[in-house]
Amino acid sequence: MEKVTGTDPTIEVFENDIDLYLHMFQEEQNIEDLRKVPQSVWNGCLKYICRNVFKPHPEVLKQHSTYNISNNNIPTNCNMYNYSIVSDIADYYIYLCQIYNKEVSIIGFSNLTGIDNETINIWGNDNNKLSSSAFGIYKKLCTMREESLSNKLADGKQNPVGVIAILNKHYGWNMPGVSRETTSKQQMSLEDIKGKLAELSQNSAQLPDSNQ
Repeated sequence: MEKVTGTDPTIEVFENDIDLYLHMFQEEQNIEDLRKVPQSVWNGCLKYICRNVFKPHPEVLKQHSTYNISNNNIPTNCNMYNYSIVSDIADYYIYLCQIYNKEVSIIGFSNLTGIDNETINIWGNDNNKLSSSAFGIYKKLCTMREESLSNKLADGKQNPVGVIAILNKHYGWNMPGVSRETTSKQQMSLEDIKGKLAELSQNSAQLPDSNQ
């Protein structure tokens, strides 16, 4: 496969357009501070940006370089995404979530770019990944989602129950007051817990009585 031609867009163009429509959404919805709106409104803002920046021109996120492929007379980009520019947009999406105190997520990035979230999940599947760059985008979004959620616990500005439930389910966090354990460790079964309690009870019974 031989590379032929192509000019890829720059991240500065996308950043300017994203900022433009982010502030237009804010004005249209009479929102004074995006930091104070719920996550659902933030997702609506991301979809608004997508509708104006990426949806009219879905090809802007695809590889612009074309290739000559054997037995094919027409140069093609193989319908591949430009993983370099998509990664840069992911970085900017994460930055926006950080400054507006919002959760980073694959679905949120999908709302912004129009890239199907199932496609992004496939990038993270070791059996199906076509590019280490694509896998890096998936991994970055997952890692920063955990970070954004843990930050919400640290700032203490909302009820932590829902955040902790997500961290427990997806990242193996324990409940408040218990240290975090890695997801590779298996949780103790009910029988294990009963056995430990019986062992502790037996050891306690064998201790000398301090009143004697």
